[in-house]
Amino acid sequence: MNKILYVKDFSTFPGARYKRLGPASGEEFRDDVLIPALKQNSQILINFDGVVGYGSSFLEEVFGGLIRKGIDKNIVLNLVKTLISNDDALLKEEIQGYVNDAIKEKHMIGN
Repeated sequence: MNKILYVKDFSTFPGARYKRLGPASGEEFRDDVLIPALKQNSQILINFDGVVGYGSSFLEEVFGGLIRKGIDKNIVLNLVKTLISNDDALLKEEIQGYVNDAIKEKHMIGN
């Protein structure tokens, strides 16, 4: 059974890339919300609707960061494939680019 994570429950104003840069960061969402949820259920749907905006650094740190943290690329790719955003039609494509870049980088450095 799929579990749905609503980003708006984390914050309606997602912040910067790192925790040290302020509240509701991509790093915080990834480490404190998403990774623990994935450990309980690998079939997660992430719903971005109802969020007032999110920066590219937030998105890259969440999704590219999953790859850098060693989460299986197939799990990450499935997260992107199934994410929900009725507010931003191009969100999946943007996030897919961050994931692809992180996979290429990881492959180039041999991890």
